[in-house]
Amino acid sequence: MCGARLRQDLSGESGQSTPLIIGLLAIALLVVTVMLAATQVNGQARRLLGVADGASTAAADDYLVDLQGGDLSVKLTNATVQESVASYLSETNASNKFTGLRILEATASPDGRTAHVRLGASVHPPLVNWIVPDGVTISVESDARVHLEQ
Repeated sequence: MCGARLRQDLSGESGQSTPLIIGLLAIALLVVTVMLAATQVNGQARRLLGVADGASTAAADDYLVDLQGGDLSVKLTNATVQESVASYLSETNASNKFTGLRILEATASPDGRTAHVRLGASVHPPLVNWIVPDGVTISVESDARVHLEQ
């Protein structure tokens, strides 16, 4: 008697686990997709940071030597920094590696000893392009300082 009642109670529950399993699988796939997109964005940001480091270093290497009162000093200008960054990006074909690569800022510090570079680009993560068709915008900053020793 008890076994028949248990079977009757369980028979009313048939098929109720299917929506739960489908829902959990959908959530798991969503989590995997978000993690994959975040990994892609992070990887591209790190690559772009490497390019920005190279550009700021190249800009810091294009200093002007200034002799005032017998003292030797180096000076960076906004114009030389911008020209150096554009030249570096062109020589390394960086625009082929990043979508929408652009120079957001390329300036010299007021004391003329530090080159500041800020680059931007777009990343198109896999599987979520239909959610963000324009991609995810990233930007990175890098500074390089001129340092001469005697």
